[in-house]
Amino acid sequence: MTSSSIVYHLVRRYKQRVLVCAPSNIATDNLTLMIHKMGLNVVRVVARSRETVSSSVEKYCLHNMAPYVGGTQGELFQLNKRAQEVGQLSPREASLYATLMNKAELAILKAAEVICCTCVMAGDPRIRRFPCPNVLIDEATQAREPECLIPIVNGCKRLILVGDHEQLGPVILDQKAKRAGFGMSLFERLLALDILPYCLNVQYRMHPSLSEFCSNTFYNGELQNGIPIANRTRNIDFPWPRSDKPMMFWAIMGSEDPGSSGRSLQNRLEANAVEAVVARLLACGIEGSRIGVITPYDSQRTLLRQFIQTRSSSNPQQRKLVEIASVDEFQGREKDYIVFSCVRSNASGVIGFLKDYRRMNVALTRAKYGIVIVGNPSTLKMDQLWASLLSFYQTRKCLVSGATLDNLSHYMVHIKSLDNPNFYVDKYDLAKRRMETTWKYETADTQVFLGMLGPTLEGDGLSIFFKQKTAYEIFTDSIQILPIRKSSIEL
Repeated sequence: MTSSSIVYHLVRRYKQRVLVCAPSNIATDNLTLMIHKMGLNVVRVVARSRETVSSSVEKYCLHNMAPYVGGTQGELFQLNKRAQEVGQLSPREASLYATLMNKAELAILKAAEVICCTCVMAGDPRIRRFPCPNVLIDEATQAREPECLIPIVNGCKRLILVGDHEQLGPVILDQKAKRAGFGMSLFERLLALDILPYCLNVQYRMHPSLSEFCSNTFYNGELQNGIPIANRTRNIDFPWPRSDKPMMFWAIMGSEDPGSSGRSLQNRLEANAVEAVVARLLACGIEGSRIGVITPYDSQRTLLRQFIQTRSSSNPQQRKLVEIASVDEFQGREKDYIVFSCVRSNASGVIGFLKDYRRMNVALTRAKYGIVIVGNPSTLKMDQLWASLLSFYQTRKCLVSGATLDNLSHYMVHIKSLDNPNFYVDKYDLAKRRMETTWKYETADTQVFLGMLGPTLEGDGLSIFFKQKTAYEIFTDSIQILPIRKSSIEL
């Protein structure tokens, strides 16, 4: 809703075309639907290779709208109908069809108030024919920096980046590219250059008890709850340690072992516990589609599917609806109840993927009504951030142990004094740290941005002006840049 509302007001205020981008097709499709609900004339442009792929926004796609230009009796519509029926047009008809299709697509784009596409598709020749002074990039912290540059080199005057750098960042598989700084998004680079974002600090997803730790740890206590406790409370027969706090850390002293592939890890004792939690939630009347199970390891995900979907004959249809996925797959998603399997359990305190605090943030902020974390406190406490989480659950009497859900008792874990009792992740620490590690790769030719001209007041509120380095002259003028930091639970 945040991005679609911004787009609506941009169109209504400036009476200019808005280009809306996101790094993935799924995110772009969701934006298209939201913007259409706002009553705006929106067009979704997809790559030619994806025109045959079905989606939820087919009727708003440019290639599907174009044949109707000129009506159902027009020459283009008839040629398109013939091509679908026969499967092939004659050379003359094919040439005419291509010409008419191109004219129709340009006419639609010219009349559009909003054009939606992925960041990469913003370089499509059809879109580049029409300068877009207003550009909004959603999920900007997940987009690679070169991706973000594509939409803003076509007459951009106002750039709005929406995202949360405390969530997962761009996926960069090549290690050389990572070391060269491509793991940093444009959003993070602007933060590293001391451009402060506008923080949307009211969350409407989670029960207030569930948001407390993430607010204090990742957002310096700034996150406010926009939804009352009563709206996120369900009286179900689930053994929460405290009835007023639908959260639980179930201490399971299992053992991690390589999965069948030998390249991932699984924990059978944790899988048993997760299956028990899911079974109890289903027995309480919670639909399977409203339950999510998160684990960072593929082998554990396979094991959980086996346990949950085939181990019991009770509620077989609902069990199949329970979504079991990785942290990355759940980013931007939500479920009523989340069960998180940590997997790692060893004497050395090695926790692998769990050490990524952004993954923790995503995992802990997917639930609306309740969350159950299953893990080994003895292993997890070796990490400062996980020690902080264990301390949080322990002081609120939500850290428990027991062989079954009906035999739980409060569990005490000895946690060494933390270096900082009020530990939290500095908002800009990540960007600055990455900037330091990639500084040697940034020369006068490769460092695009030079500096900030300073914040100024305009009719539409605070905007930030940023001037480009003249080496490439990427932008013709200064661009208003408005980074909007949307917390991972501000939905």
